[in-house]
Order: sequence, then structure tokens, then C-alpha cells
Amino acid sequence: MIPVAETVSQVLVALGVRTVFGAAVDDCPLTAALDERGMRVVSARRPSAATTMAEAYTRVSGRPAVLAFSQGSVLASAITGIMEAAHNRTPLLVLACQSPDGLGAARQAALLTAAGALIEPVTDAAETVSVVAWALHAARTQRRPLVLTLAREVVAASCPPPPDALLASIGDLRALAPRVPDAEAVTRLADVLAAARRPVFIAGRGARHAGRELEELAERTGALLATSAAAHGLFAHHPWDVGIAGDWSTPAVADLIREADVLVGWGCSLHERTTRRGDLFGSGTRVAQVDIDPAMLGARRGLEFGVAGDVAATASAVLKNLRTTRTGYRTGEVRRRVEQSGWHDVGYQPILLDGRIDPRTLSQLLDALLPEERTLVVDRGDFMSYPISLVRVPDAQGFCFSHTFEEAGLALASGIGAALANPDRLAVAALSDAGALRAAAELETAVRLALPLLIVVYNTSDDGPYGLVDLAALAAGYGCAAAVVRLGRDLKAVRDWMAGPCLGPLLLDARIASVRLPDNSSWKEAS
Repeated sequence: MIPVAETVSQVLVALGVRTVFGAAVDDCPLTAALDERGMRVVSARRPSAATTMAEAYTRVSGRPAVLAFSQGSVLASAITGIMEAAHNRTPLLVLACQSPDGLGAARQAALLTAAGALIEPVTDAAETVSVVAWALHAARTQRRPLVLTLAREVVAASCPPPPDALLASIGDLRALAPRVPDAEAVTRLADVLAAARRPVFIAGRGARHAGRELEELAERTGALLATSAAAHGLFAHHPWDVGIAGDWSTPAVADLIREADVLVGWGCSLHERTTRRGDLFGSGTRVAQVDIDPAMLGARRGLEFGVAGDVAATASAVLKNLRTTRTGYRTGEVRRRVEQSGWHDVGYQPILLDGRIDPRTLSQLLDALLPEERTLVVDRGDFMSYPISLVRVPDAQGFCFSHTFEEAGLALASGIGAALANPDRLAVAALSDAGALRAAAELETAVRLALPLLIVVYNTSDDGPYGLVDLAALAAGYGCAAAVVRLGRDLKAVRDWMAGPCLGPLLLDARIASVRLPDNSSWKEAS
């Protein structure tokens, strides 16, 4: 017989899990037990930050992350990250140890269900292996968080060790069969694309795994490639990539999309921000949508038709139905328009204020200074257009945007999760001053983990009612390296930091000039 925690650890390892997130304020007995058995346990200062870290870790790495909490106030405090994961369709497994008295369990279950999580109880130690394996598999297949509630007596119990053959079969659950689309729907989409003269593909979160298949299909049909904000970077190095569709499109890109005669959303909800509230659709544009979840088809806007299926499988099936290769939208004249369509190609007159740097200048200087292998994490706030538009990313795994509920401050925890998920890339977390203040406790987490994380704060705090906040001093109090940036030359602090061992985070307190960008504007119009 072995402790249940040992059994849970063996099952998680067999399923590819290597990292467990928790909260430093928690006394969940499972967390300590997993740590003792070789699982990496990352303790955040706040439960909501732990779930946000785990969500970003899974999104960036593609590997599953697990959280271990006690039920009660700790699990309730984690609800923001659970809701974020549910909205982003990120699979998370939450191991929740019941409180000794079990009070409030029913009300907490209602809260978790309302947040979009699945819930499954474990009341028998003998069922631990099968239930934990099923739970992680269910979270993956349904692409949502699943909370496994374990009774305290189960966690304290022992059970027979799982046989090696059983662990091997559990490992096979990691390979998920894609949802194959209906043949008739595939044929219809193939016929529409075969007749298209100016097709445009917009890939969303559900297409992040299907970049190659979509590029091959776009090559055959002559389609331009765009993404929603959630899939930013998917086609980063493709010559026919026009970047993010919607509110962060340049005027030139918006015109190209608006002129499309066929537009297909691939794993993309066609949210109002992606379509500029419908303004990106021309009067004669035929709109189709492909999504693994049939409920998402037409959920945001009217369609000519939708296809329920995995994006990669659907793109491959459509490709097989095509008999010719078309020029489509990929003409010489459009090539010239695409080459001059990025925000880096749009001029602006820098705002010159004493002791303030233009946020566009700051973002472009950072883009040139940072290594190409980077992961950009952007927070919610008025500043967010600048890093999203001007700090380039290498691919879809190089971008993370947590903003579902318009909450400022999530990017610091997301940046920590991204840095843990891909240590070979420099993680860059961009926040507003308000977001940095809300998340400040997690600076200690980044310092404790000695993460090479660059935190860029677009600080306009003296424009508000509370006066200037010295965030560099605040960060130094947590043991974090910090520098104030007022001019381009102040970025020498970043060069010096990157030239060293990077044994811990660096926070840039960038005192920026406030520039408001109206929708559909150019840099010049905002200057």
C-alpha cells in the first residue's frame, strides 16, 4: 500500500504533468505531498494568481498544469483564474482538498459551476487512479477546467500502487483524436473557397495548433492570413500575414479584409473586437466559420454556414477536396499593400514631454532591443495597444493576453507562468501602473523563483487622482531589480540585465506620455 498522494503523483507523471501550482497561504496536504515526491510545486502569493499562472503555463507550453488547493476561502479566491481558463477553453485540473468540516461545499460547487468548471468528487481512495486519469482527460477533451474534490480522509488514506501496465495505458490518454468534420460541410467549404477571388482566413484561439494546415490551404486558395488577438503570432513569418484583424488592424489591413469576398473564421468566435463590430465585413462578403464546438458557430454574428470540426482536420480535409491552385488575393499589387501594412510602417510624431517617453517610441525600442525568442504577455488597460501592435512575437506560443473580464493585473502572474513554461524564451510582461499595483505581491514570487522576467510598466499614474507612484522603488522593496525609464537611453538597464545571468526579474517603471488611440486610427491621427 502507498499513500494516495504517491498514487496521484504517479498518475500525473504518466499523463505528462510536471508542474503543480498552489498558494503560499494554503495548507492543502496534497501540495506538500506532491512536492516531497518530486513534482515541481510553484506557490503564488494569491490563489487567483496561481490559477492565472497555471492557465498561462498551459496555453504557452501546450502541457497540462495542475493546481492543488484547499476548499473554502482559498478555492473561492481562485475563481478569477478558473473563469479565465473556462472562457479561453484552457484545460486545467484543480485538485481541491475538502475542509475538515466540509461546510459550504454545496455553495462552492454552485460557484464553480457558474464559473464554467466541471466538478467531480473522489470519495474512495481505491478509485483515485481511475478518477484522476479520467479528470485530466476530460479537462483536455472538453477544454475547460475540472475541479476534483478529494475528501480529507481520502488524501490521508493509502491504496494499492498502480501497476506499470495501467500507468502505460493512462499515458495513451494524452493523444486526443481530433473531431472530424462532416463530409458534406467540407465539400461546401471547398466549393466556396475554389470560387473565391479575394479570400481571407482569420485564425483564432481554436486554431493555434493548426498553423501549418491553414498555411497550406491558404497557399492553394490564394487567401490572406490574419488572426484574432488570441492567436497573435500564428503566421508571424509568413509573407501573406496581415497580423491581427479588428481593433488592432492598421487602416491598410482593415481595407484589405473589408475587400474580401470570402472570409473564414477558423477556431475564431468573430468577436466584435475581431470584426470591429461588423465593420470589417463588406456588404457582399460571404462568411463561414469552423469550430470544434458546434455551439460557437454563429454565436457572435450571422454566417452563410458553419462547419463543426477540429480546425487542423477540417483544413486538411478541405485541401484534399481542391483540384486546382488559385492566385486568389495574392496578386502583385496586394503584395505591395501587405508589405506596407504593419504598424511599424505607419509614421507618427512623437509626443515630447519633460520626463516622459512616448509609449510608441518605448514599444519600438523594446522590440528592437529584445531577443527574437520572446514571450509577450499583455495586461488589460488603455496602454495595451502599444505592446500588442509594436512588440513583435515569434509565433502563437509567444503571445499571451489575459483580459476576459477586463481585470487589470493578471499579466504579472501570466508572465510568471509563461516564463516557467518556456525558459528558453525571455518572458516580457507589459502592465499599466494600476495593474502593477494590483499584482504587486507576485513580484515576490518572481524573485523567489529567480525568473528571468522583464516587467514593463506603462506608468501614467500622475495623470490620475493619486499622483505619481514610484513603482521602481516598490519593486526594489520586493528584492526585484528595477529602473525608471524616461528616455530611450534609459533602456541601457535592459541591455545590462540581459548581458548578465538574469537571476531574477527586472521591472521597468516607464514614465510614459499619455496617448489615447481612438478605434480605427493611425499613429498620426492620435498625435
